[in-house]
Amino acid sequence: MKTKVVLGILLGTLALSACSFSEVNESNKLTADQPAEDASQEAEDAETARQKLYEYKLLYAFKDVAEETFPDKIQRGLSWEEKDCADNTIGTVSVPILDENGMQDMTKFCGDICDWIESSLKEVSYEEAPWLYQEILIYMYPETVTFNLAQYVSNGYDREILYGGLYDFVDKELTRPKNVENSQAEENSEGQAEDFSSYSQGSSYKTKNGITYEMVATDRAAGSSYYVLISYKEGRNSAALVNRDPFNGSGGEAKWITFIDDTELGFACLSYNGGDDAFLYRTADGGRSFTQINFPSARVALADGSIYNPFVIPEKVWAEDGDLFMLVGQSAWSGDYYSEELGKHPSGLYVSHDNGISFEYVGEQ
Repeated sequence: MKTKVVLGILLGTLALSACSFSEVNESNKLTADQPAEDASQEAEDAETARQKLYEYKLLYAFKDVAEETFPDKIQRGLSWEEKDCADNTIGTVSVPILDENGMQDMTKFCGDICDWIESSLKEVSYEEAPWLYQEILIYMYPETVTFNLAQYVSNGYDREILYGGLYDFVDKELTRPKNVENSQAEENSEGQAEDFSSYSQGSSYKTKNGITYEMVATDRAAGSSYYVLISYKEGRNSAALVNRDPFNGSGGEAKWITFIDDTELGFACLSYNGGDDAFLYRTADGGRSFTQINFPSARVALADGSIYNPFVIPEKVWAEDGDLFMLVGQSAWSGDYYSEELGKHPSGLYVSHDNGISFEYVGEQ
């Protein structure tokens, strides 16, 4: 019995010794493996550092091309926004913000962007750094919008395809009703009677009850006139000042003003750039405030693949069958678009289903 007890104690002791020996061996093994793990981590860190250095080199090359292009070669505002990026080792990316200056700038803007992207892809290919070509930001006063660039360069670059996609995007952004609804039309109403008889007569509209609304040029600078809107029934020597700045700070030549069926809904046209371009303005409160309205391009394609809108001078707006229609002509100086089908230099016809907040292109006439 004692032998069994002693044997049990001995076996237990041996088992404990074996366990202790095993633990020591494992500890020694871990200690022996540590330098290898450290070396592996150092190698991984070195590779990460090399990759980061390479990515920074690509990023700086990309930014250099943009900053050498804008505004040194092409007069266009450029800034940058830093964004998080999960597709590179750096963890961030610099996204360019480029200024677009309205409907009259669309053709040039699209050409400028294509020129810049071509130069960028020669310096840094899409395959080298796809994270650089995911998006560009476009500043369209008063907001910045995001254009998906990757879909136009990820499967090979085609200038005509990028140009068309960019043109469509900018056109839709500039003419969407949200832009009109979000814009703040400043009310510049005064109301007091003043004598405007000494000023030259400007464009005007007369209601059926004999009230005349007139755009009067009260100032002139750098070839542009600056207007006030007045109203009168008896004469200009005792007119009410309806709006002291109907065109919200813009100068040019007031071409016409109209009110739809003598209501408070009205439109006015201001030409600028020597008559080559024009703005359309809308009022819903009888002229006390105006908002600039953009209308979509007719998308006339040129032989080089670029697109432009020949219809840039709004000529008139009228109501018909519950909708508003607008006729837009070509510039008297540079308008040379000729329709073989119509046998003349046509105008563009537009329709609005929301009282002139937005317009759709109908066709030539």
